[in-house]
Amino acid sequence: MSAIQDSDAIDERARDLAALDLNGLAAVLVALTPPAPPGSAWLELHFVNDRHVAAILAAVALPGAATALFPIRGGHRLPAGPAAGQVRCTAVAAGPDAASLRLSVEPVGDYSTYTLELVWDAAELDPFFAALAFRFRPGCFTNDCAAAAAGNRAAAAVPAIDYLAKDYDSFRHLLMSAMAARVPAWQPTSEADLDQVLIDLFAAAADELSDYQDRTLAEATLASARKRVSLVRHARLMDYQVHQGNQASTWLALLLDPLAIPPALLPLQLDSELQVWAGHADDVDAQVWFASRETRLPPAARRELDPLLNVLRVHTWADAQPALAAGSTSADLLPVLAGGATQAHSLDLAARINSGRLPQLLIEEKLNPHTGRAAGRDPRKRQLLTLLPDARVLRDPVADAWPLRVHWADTDALRYDYAVLSYCGAGGARIDDISLLHGNLLPVHQGRLARTHFHEAGSDLPLDQPGERHRHYRRRYLYGEPRGVLCALPDAPLAWLPTPPGGEVAPRSTLQLSVEAGGLSEPWDEVTELVHSDDSAEEGDHYVVETDELGRSTLRFGDGINGRWLADGAIVHTDYQVLAAGGGLAGNVGAQTLVHLQPPPSLPAGAIASVWNPFDVTDGRAPEPPEKILRNAPEAYRARQLRAITLADYVQRAEEVPGVARAVARYAWTGSWRCVRLCLDPLGSTELTPALRAAVAAHLEAVRLIGEDLELRPPRFVPLSIDIELCLQPDYWVEDLRYVIEQELSDGWTADGRRGFFHPDAWTFGQSLHRSELEGRLHAIPGVEHLIAIRMRRFDAATPGTADPEVLEAGFDEIFLVRNDPDHLELGSLQLTLRGGRQ
Repeated sequence: MSAIQDSDAIDERARDLAALDLNGLAAVLVALTPPAPPGSAWLELHFVNDRHVAAILAAVALPGAATALFPIRGGHRLPAGPAAGQVRCTAVAAGPDAASLRLSVEPVGDYSTYTLELVWDAAELDPFFAALAFRFRPGCFTNDCAAAAAGNRAAAAVPAIDYLAKDYDSFRHLLMSAMAARVPAWQPTSEADLDQVLIDLFAAAADELSDYQDRTLAEATLASARKRVSLVRHARLMDYQVHQGNQASTWLALLLDPLAIPPALLPLQLDSELQVWAGHADDVDAQVWFASRETRLPPAARRELDPLLNVLRVHTWADAQPALAAGSTSADLLPVLAGGATQAHSLDLAARINSGRLPQLLIEEKLNPHTGRAAGRDPRKRQLLTLLPDARVLRDPVADAWPLRVHWADTDALRYDYAVLSYCGAGGARIDDISLLHGNLLPVHQGRLARTHFHEAGSDLPLDQPGERHRHYRRRYLYGEPRGVLCALPDAPLAWLPTPPGGEVAPRSTLQLSVEAGGLSEPWDEVTELVHSDDSAEEGDHYVVETDELGRSTLRFGDGINGRWLADGAIVHTDYQVLAAGGGLAGNVGAQTLVHLQPPPSLPAGAIASVWNPFDVTDGRAPEPPEKILRNAPEAYRARQLRAITLADYVQRAEEVPGVARAVARYAWTGSWRCVRLCLDPLGSTELTPALRAAVAAHLEAVRLIGEDLELRPPRFVPLSIDIELCLQPDYWVEDLRYVIEQELSDGWTADGRRGFFHPDAWTFGQSLHRSELEGRLHAIPGVEHLIAIRMRRFDAATPGTADPEVLEAGFDEIFLVRNDPDHLELGSLQLTLRGGRQ
């Protein structure tokens, strides 16, 4: 029987012979036609290379040398051999090239297989290529014209397999039947017998293996998969990123104790994270932890904490400005200090604001302006203000004070009126500091800090410390080849960074990782898959985080082909946040519940007097459930179109950009080709900023139709002139109601935080103004008796007209605008004529 051969390995061995000064037989071609004499055949013998061919040709010149050097074996009816009348080589001549010879063979053999051999010096001829099989059959040379028949033998007896046996009882029955068939006298007696115990154990093991097999095969398709890791992988094949849940986040306000902090340490910067928690000290499982992320930022970008920023009050200029009105974007402030604020303090605050070291302030109502007590204050009157770098210090000669005038972004305009002082105490006593501001603010994120170090399997582990653990990682091999490294996190569930739902953005965990090898520690990057990673330091320092349905997370590293293979003895350092029971939803706690503090050890004892969260936490989310994955992943491509063909496509793609409230599109002809003209309505504003325009252009450039230009325009804002005449109820003061009506019809916010009728986000392209809408809004105001007349027209109308229109129509790219600013009547005006009421 011939051995099984590998053709690729044979070709590689043949190529290597020339370098070793060896040669061998490559192929033999049989020719039965002339010039071969009658009764003989020509064999064209080809060598692997041209080494020693000339020497072989010279050696066969002696009489009888051809038969001795090229013996032939085999044959059934006409055997081969050196004797007369047997098939043998009688002469040798030069071939068509230097690596071939032509052999004369006579007589012609039968159709069976013959073997031609070259007897030559073993130092010059490779024994593996010393013989070739051939046949005297037209068109068949050294090819296997018919497969060699393998030595057949009787089939071995195999046990009967019952493929319906899938559980413990069926496997036990199958084993007992096989036992009875092989040992006829065997009978089951007692469950304690050794054979019965072995049968039970084998049946139990088979039951577990069968269940594992079924569960493994079920993970092969999205429809049958039940493991969350399998669902995530299947969904990613369809470009759908499974949402892993969001950790909650909020702002934390701090009060520092100036007596506990040496002046040399001010201002403070955290070099280790601050942790706070909500709950009760006796119920550890119900505690919800939050932590800062200051150490992930470079030192220049970390927030400064200072007792100077504890509390700031609004300067009233000798009670001339006792409150801040809704819509305000500036205020005059003074820090509240034990010895009083000086000019130096105000200059210090101004320098911090203008340099960006104090980016936000918190304003909140501390006391009820009607009673002067904490009870009954409005918890909604809290707002984060993003400061502009234009603070300046003023001089109040009356109060001998140095107030600081600050401005904040228009998008943070006050949504409520904030009283500063009131005369509501006993006997009409003055109450100050009804509303205050705070500057010591930190963003915090849900999750308790954890750290784990992973070491080579088999190495000694250091002892675990509070919040710090040591574990082994596991290297995976398949048939001796590396298949990656796994690190199982001992804490669960892992916190994930905020990710928008919808499957477009890949989730990212809070884990930060570095690998220490050879005395150097390098950070590695988290990716969703290792398909595009290699073994280089530039494109291979990647790892994948996979979380199962129980919240347990595993880190997966590469195998040296897709992703780098961890070096021997490498240590993996990980820092991450762990959520409490309930995941991200558990972090949605109420305002002023994060009041328990675990200060960083680097701060002086008692440096932080108190902490609290001024806002309700609402951004915590649970992981996407399996039923939603199965429903959304196959259809995601329908909901998320990655191209823009029609005008509706352009509108949808433009509205995907953050900051765009609405958009409309029309075709235009440039004279050479078609142009798509897009009008963009900015969110919360009437100004299309260059940054927003550039963001929309970059987003559309990747999806637009080739051959179409893009033109981005702001909306055409149409100012209106509106005259309203109405009658008031006799119990209401006219001027009080005038203020309320102006707020209701403004482009800002009402006193209770509702959008005004002409707020920019309430109007969009082509939206008509109906007279009945104004009537409905006015009739909902307490104190309005009835409407007399409503006259509305475009500000630039050629002829105002005499009839009161029921509807004002807008063009496709027009948006109505009523700013009602006395300094800018061209931006829309509102004229109120109030009759009745109390004068």
